[in-house]
Amino acid sequence: MSIHLFVIEAMRIIDAEKIKRVQIETKKLIVERGFHGASISEIAKRAQVSDGYLYRHYKNKLDLVTTIFETQLKDFHDFVFHLLDTSNTVRDITEGVISFLFDLYEKDPTAISFANSLVYDFEFQYPESRARAIDKIIHEVLLLGRSTKEFSPRIRAIDILTTIFTIPMKFIDYHSKGHYQSSEEQVKVTMDKEKEVQLLLNICMNALK
Repeated sequence: MSIHLFVIEAMRIIDAEKIKRVQIETKKLIVERGFHGASISEIAKRAQVSDGYLYRHYKNKLDLVTTIFETQLKDFHDFVFHLLDTSNTVRDITEGVISFLFDLYEKDPTAISFANSLVYDFEFQYPESRARAIDKIIHEVLLLGRSTKEFSPRIRAIDILTTIFTIPMKFIDYHSKGHYQSSEEQVKVTMDKEKEVQLLLNICMNALK
């Protein structure tokens, strides 16, 4: 490798490391302060980059946060579409969704709190592409549940969204922060993942009957 190519590769690696720090610190700050309370300057300071560096990569705070949020949700939605293509029951899909979320928490402890913070933040505009994706997912799950008779006839799209997606995300978020636990119960959510997955799965499926 020539010196020129070596320098370019080294710069690329350094840039990737900086972007990763930016993403990590952005998620942490959003969880701490919400979208309104976060600022480009504070994110840059925590990520140990200059404000100008961030503005070279993102138009503004909204662009930065939306990029991270949309990428994270796209990975999740793509996984759910895969489940829809390969599963025969809503129960299998729901178990896959819950397992994915637990795995995500283990890999990135701030990811779910970050998503929850933005979903319920009225100052943040939910990306249209993700809204279309979740609408399609909910529609397909509803059709499957009706065909397999796993759902009560009264079940609506909003019930599926709340039960299969919102409840697991809030459960993991609360559990990870030790909310609603006694001091003896405040253990890491990953200690007994399989037990927690099955508990949540049964809660979700029973709610849809």
